[in-house]
Amino acid sequence: MGIPRLKFPADAPSRSTLKLEEAFHVFIPADEWDERLASGMHAVDLGACPGGWTYQLVKRSMMVHSVDNGPMAPSLMETGQVTHHRADGFKFEPTSSKIYWLVCDMVEKPARVTSLMINWLLKGWCREAIFNLKLPMKKRYEEVSQNLQSIREALAAADVSAEVHAKQLYHDREEITVHVRRMWSAIPGRRDER
Repeated sequence: MGIPRLKFPADAPSRSTLKLEEAFHVFIPADEWDERLASGMHAVDLGACPGGWTYQLVKRSMMVHSVDNGPMAPSLMETGQVTHHRADGFKFEPTSSKIYWLVCDMVEKPARVTSLMINWLLKGWCREAIFNLKLPMKKRYEEVSQNLQSIREALAAADVSAEVHAKQLYHDREEITVHVRRMWSAIPGRRDER
């Protein structure tokens, strides 16, 4: 039925890891994984603890900046691939221009997460982003539609070329997963670095 059959890895710090793994399968064609999920890429995980989403990035040999005031799983820190920033994900700003991936699974109002993602995309701090919008109890469709429209309008107003997709995944609960891929050609003076 089109649902990726994913097995929970015994060494993953939380079951949320399956949400990001499924998102990769759904949003990124398998023949593009070597380019878009490549070893050595740099990524940021906002609201990372205990590290379920960071685990997926580390598993793909990426260097990860994990941002959260809480503790990260020791097994992830021992890999040498994770830099833990004890900070608020809404205030964190990357110091590297090499960030390719931004991922975020924070429990927060959808509009606030959307605003944060728009900020990252407009500033060119990442090339691709996968994030979850937690659904409110009422008017869920309207809330999701409004947030997706906000993303598209903000990027269009800034003349930023991007693909925006959203789907409720099998491993999601009361949330929608969004994927945005920004085209580097729209970032003046920036080279495509990984």
